[in-house]
Amino acid sequence: MISLSALVKPKDGIHSVRLLEKSLRDHYENVPVTDHQYLVRFADGPALVTDELAGLRVDVVVSDERAASHFREALAGEIATRVLGRTVDVVWSRSASVPAPLR
Repeated sequence: MISLSALVKPKDGIHSVRLLEKSLRDHYENVPVTDHQYLVRFADGPALVTDELAGLRVDVVVSDERAASHFREALAGEIATRVLGRTVDVVWSRSASVPAPLR
């Protein structure tokens, strides 16, 4: 199992990240976890989306490297589709621990 995190940060104001967050909640089935966290059901499984002060964090657990690559591509596609014309940075990282809502 691989625990991946993507930190999506805006380059031109927080509006682009808020637009992405709203679009994900509107387009996919989701379940609130806390006031600033929710689980989104993507085709490949659940992702934990956290509204952070300076951006949006997306955590996912995948089975292998192929699934990790697929999720990175899928999230990049979601961003490109939903943020239209705005620029964001996406920084990927791996964690030894799995966020509690994804266990």
